[in-house]
Amino acid sequence: MAEGAIALIGGKGLGDNLVEMVLLHNAHLRGHATTVYSDLIYQLQDWFPQHRVERSLPVADLSNELESYTLFFWSGRMEPSTDKEVISRQMNYISLQQPQITQVENMQVVCRHVFPNHQPVLENGISPPAGLSWRKNENRVCIHPTSAEVCKNWVPERFLQLGYRLQKRGFEPVYIMSKPESKEWETFIKPAFQLIGFSTIADCAGYLYESGYFIGNDSGGGHLASCLGIPTLSIHGRKKKARLWQPGWGHVRVVTPRVNFIGSHLRQHYWKYLLTTGTVERCFKQLVQMAAH
Repeated sequence: MAEGAIALIGGKGLGDNLVEMVLLHNAHLRGHATTVYSDLIYQLQDWFPQHRVERSLPVADLSNELESYTLFFWSGRMEPSTDKEVISRQMNYISLQQPQITQVENMQVVCRHVFPNHQPVLENGISPPAGLSWRKNENRVCIHPTSAEVCKNWVPERFLQLGYRLQKRGFEPVYIMSKPESKEWETFIKPAFQLIGFSTIADCAGYLYESGYFIGNDSGGGHLASCLGIPTLSIHGRKKKARLWQPGWGHVRVVTPRVNFIGSHLRQHYWKYLLTTGTVERCFKQLVQMAAH
């Protein structure tokens, strides 16, 4: 490994990984040789040709793998037996996190700290493979009604109502998710609307890149659409959390309930019923107007 090489150990979710790639992109711009260890980014390796992309590593293997790097970004904890010299090279960005700005902006803060003579950028360096045309299907709205946590999901029936409303306004709603998820949603969505279950993140990225808009829960899909420059409407249950974790690139609107329940249990399970279809539709109209200017 060349001197000055920098690595990124990707987080658990797709959104985490895409945000963290801002760190590696800035390292690349600084002239460092860069490597990312992430099963999720591995699916998008053709979209990040400037880096060496490897699959995720077990924590037990990190010490040996990382000893050749000058610096590595990781928000996890090394095993107690790890060599102190290796531990000293870890940059855990969590310690610099500021809750009043987005996570993408937080990555820029980290880069200012790590690379003091570099003017950091907000981009994560994602680059579409040849043959794709950005937003060529401008009226297509990708609606993503799922996420990794059920408590983050808006009411399914309202996602369907939203599709009908958008269709009346001349848009083409298409419901997107992973292939395993699509089997559970097939009878609910079809035959009213098209439903696509993607086998890989790269397939989803290619479809999103050629779509006009994205609407979805707080999930990796919103971050993916956002970093591809697709106008994004992100549905969140909590204003405070949304400020930190909203998609951080391009034209983005965030919609949350006007009133929050007191108590985490009530908030997690009932916020979705306080967010009406009309409210989400109005925010989408604002997004369309924003994207037009």
